[in-house]
Amino acid sequence: MKIARWIAGGVGLLMVIVAIWQLESATSGLEVTDLVVADLPVTLISAEVEGSQNRPLVLIGHGVAGSRVIMRGYALTLAHAGYNVALWDFAGHGSNPQSLPEDRDVNSLVADAETALLTAQVNGLSTEQVAVLGHSMGSGMALAYGVKHPETMATIAVSPVDAQVSPELPRNLLLLVEELDPRFVGNAEQLLVQAGGAGGELRSGTARKMEVIPMVEHVTILFSPTTQKAAREWLDGIFGVQPGADDFTDRRMLWYLVGLTGTLLFFWSLSALVYKLEDRFFEQVTVSVGRRIAALLFGALGATAFFFVLSQAGLEINNLLGMLVGGYLLVWFAVAGAFSILLLGRMRGQITLPALIGGLMVFAALWIGLGWLGNYVWLPWLLIPGRLILWPLGFALSVPWFLSVAQAVLPTSRLGRAAWWLAYSLILVFALYLAMQLNTELGFLILILPIFPLVLGVHALAAGPYRWRASFAIGGALFIGWLVAAVFPLQ
Repeated sequence: MKIARWIAGGVGLLMVIVAIWQLESATSGLEVTDLVVADLPVTLISAEVEGSQNRPLVLIGHGVAGSRVIMRGYALTLAHAGYNVALWDFAGHGSNPQSLPEDRDVNSLVADAETALLTAQVNGLSTEQVAVLGHSMGSGMALAYGVKHPETMATIAVSPVDAQVSPELPRNLLLLVEELDPRFVGNAEQLLVQAGGAGGELRSGTARKMEVIPMVEHVTILFSPTTQKAAREWLDGIFGVQPGADDFTDRRMLWYLVGLTGTLLFFWSLSALVYKLEDRFFEQVTVSVGRRIAALLFGALGATAFFFVLSQAGLEINNLLGMLVGGYLLVWFAVAGAFSILLLGRMRGQITLPALIGGLMVFAALWIGLGWLGNYVWLPWLLIPGRLILWPLGFALSVPWFLSVAQAVLPTSRLGRAAWWLAYSLILVFALYLAMQLNTELGFLILILPIFPLVLGVHALAAGPYRWRASFAIGGALFIGWLVAAVFPLQ
């Protein structure tokens, strides 16, 4: 058994190495330059070929709670196709330390795009032929930019929001929308009507088209090769196929999953070392299953009701702790966990040295596998100072919820853990969905709710080798505190 465990650990480490190699190879043949201009983090990507500085330039903007990292699928596809690309982090997002503008003012978003354009120009890239692409909030920027700058030769709006368009501007408009979100399909249909309807000519700049991308929603549309190919084909129709263009298919998400699996395998093999410090034991659970489920459910619903009352009293719950919605989420974890613990009764288990080490190893597995590797694909993972200072507070606020879940779940069999993961994930999603119905200012949570069960599932796998409640809670709270600090916009 020990030999099998170490073999599995070796295989896991090999999977991580291969995944990193493949993730790095996505930029092979490309020149990637990271810059900061007036607090605006900008990434320029172009092909490493002679004369590439004279190719068309594509400006790419992200959505709320996104960053330039999550838009790299489009950037790499277009850069390999011969285009120059500029991406950046809007204020309050990713590595940008500036506060998110009030009401996400589109003029400030356009100003960031103009700064990115100037940055590309100063660094030797041609700005004579320009296109703009944006997702969600970034689509509003793209549409407004195309109207403000009539010389922009193409505008691509992914998951488009409401905007003022006309049959004349923006030029050569492509709307890409997710099939699984009817709201954005409706927005796209209205925009298409305002823009004069489908049709027109690419040469005259009057072309209009809407394409519904099958089997994707608001987040997964960003990783869809179908979407990326549609964007490239639209630009090729306007600018012509670029010399030396490569057909790049973005498989980084696949290699990310390989790396994540390898990380979990590697840390599973290391968990055997922790049990050498103290005999493995099972803490007895005397609380009935019904009471444990009820405690989590009423704790979650109680926290949602608690904040609804506070919002009715005038508290702006979407701006807590200086983050858009992220602060609400962390304080919600604290209140929901406290209510659940009260209903569960006396806490069982101890924070022993092995349990503490186990918790740190759970965090390390998540930090590396889900977070650091995610920095290649979808997460701006390394925190700037303004975000890093939020991490300890995020950890402290998250502990009560993860302690209550650990108290309800552990110990149990692997099958039992899977059932409990499904139960507390559904409870969490339901309570937060209800919170959005009661408080419309929390509305954008609906876009990322599907991610919660996935993150909690990976946490359950990472914590699986450790039967200590403290390991489950410490590892989960450290990671969620970091994740929220990394993702949610700064206010």
